[in-house]
Amino acid sequence: MSLLAHHTNDHGRPLVLVPPGGVEWLVKELSALKGSIMVGDLSSGHSMIRGLVAGAHTALNSQLPFASLLDELQTALNSDYVEPARDNSSLVQRILLRTEESARIASLTNREFEIVGLLYGGVNVDSIARSAHIAPTTVRAHIRSILQKLQVHSQLEACAVLRRSGHDARRHPMELRIGRF
Repeated sequence: MSLLAHHTNDHGRPLVLVPPGGVEWLVKELSALKGSIMVGDLSSGHSMIRGLVAGAHTALNSQLPFASLLDELQTALNSDYVEPARDNSSLVQRILLRTEESARIASLTNREFEIVGLLYGGVNVDSIARSAHIAPTTVRAHIRSILQKLQVHSQLEACAVLRRSGHDARRHPMELRIGRF
């Protein structure tokens, strides 16, 4: 942490890369995060929240497209940039929301994910039933299960959850296109 303190004093804000899955911060590490910029993904959400509560300047989503991530970093690191005093609680809430949504998406079975992916692509129930060789009532049962697992009320909301989390019709998320988290 002395290297971190030295970097902070001489060169501006320290950059902290949070590994996938997060870290268990020690008390002295948390105090050294004050004013830092943390970069991590949704699997490290709780570690990033603890860092923000400890006084980190901001948290950036490492799943942003590379050019967007560089722009965000440049803005946060720019020594001429003076950000007005802000409350990180909204950023913490967004990280929590994305982490919870990611866990709900992971709870879908492969068949449910296939069906919600087709819905995301604009395919209707009858077409899904024909292509999957199942009855339309079975497709509707899968859709009810999907809505319940994702804790949403409509197919459109389910598609929005996929979009926000970086998923499309694929099981693994594509690069997130917009936003920090």
